Amino acid sequence: MRSVLSALAILALLAGCTTPYRPPQFLEANTRFPGLIDFVADARPKQADVLLVHGMCTHDTSWADDTVATLAAQLRANVDSTRTRSGGSGIVIVPARIDTPHGPLRTKSLIWSPLTTPIKQQLCYDQTGKSPICQGSPPFPHQRARLNARLKDKLVDDCLPDALIYQGVGRQEMQARMRDAILEATSDADPEAPLVVITESLGSKILFDTLVAMTEEEPASRAREVALREVRRMGYLIMAANQIPLLHTAEQVPQPADRLAVQAAPPDSLARLLEKRQGDSRDRRTLSKLTLIAFTDPNDLLSYTLPPERYPGAIVHNVLVSNDRTYFGWPENPLTAHLDYLANPDVGSLISCGVPRSRWCK
Repeated sequence: MRSVLSALAILALLAGCTTPYRPPQFLEANTRFPGLIDFVADARPKQADVLLVHGMCTHDTSWADDTVATLAAQLRANVDSTRTRSGGSGIVIVPARIDTPHGPLRTKSLIWSPLTTPIKQQLCYDQTGKSPICQGSPPFPHQRARLNARLKDKLVDDCLPDALIYQGVGRQEMQARMRDAILEATSDADPEAPLVVITESLGSKILFDTLVAMTEEEPASRAREVALREVRRMGYLIMAANQIPLLHTAEQVPQPADRLAVQAAPPDSLARLLEKRQGDSRDRRTLSKLTLIAFTDPNDLLSYTLPPERYPGAIVHNVLVSNDRTYFGWPENPLTAHLDYLANPDVGSLISCGVPRSRWCK
């Protein structure tokens, strides 16, 4: 009898587990976009480039290794990651090459997490279960509910401080470090080779803010030339766990109380980057619109879809995905919902093979 009850309980649990956006759902009609494999094939004999930037929460080089390995697996390709890793700016640059059957794909991953780690370690005393950056700190002496403890440890003590540090007085220094990392990572770039950019959450804003600032340096500045070159050869931008609408609210001034209408948002860093990419009227006639893919799990508390009308310089495709199971229509783990986009096989398949699925993908 006990085994029967156990079996019924398991069946009930399974019946209550759903992944409402598996397979993914496309919000825009007639969604079509290329995959990485198409950029590889079209770039021949040149090598297509991929720039990856992680989001908030502590990351190390394993994020780069795992993400590149996931993309390579989708492409039935091998990874050459034996090259030296560098980080003179404090941002670690992890180069690798994905050798597909149709040509190589060069990747550079920017790991900016070390910039904020020393500041976040000030909160180690508050963690119930110590994270890798908090090993050796005194134990938390008070009792917490298990779920609350996990959310406090990871989401509040490890992830949110990244956004607070960047949106506060640390922004200028972090942008300066990102500027140096971009210059180093793109020093061997071919101006004629296509560029794909893959970013997560806060990493999107840090990258966009920095590129915009670089384009506004003095005309003779090398940084300005590099930034303009990179944004113009960028043909495909992939954003996971997009936080631009939320973070952009920190850059606006409240209006007087008598103005009750909803305040129209000024252009955010993504919109400004697209304007820089289009350049003057001559560029607008010759440069095609950027293809922008935004992956969002609606149960990700920190992610937002992109309203296409705000970004006229891009063809926007919003893709809804499920990064984890939803239990009985109530909770989805908020950590995996926000952190597991690039580990989601649905996301990896769409990034690598596009929609409709590329003929180059088996």
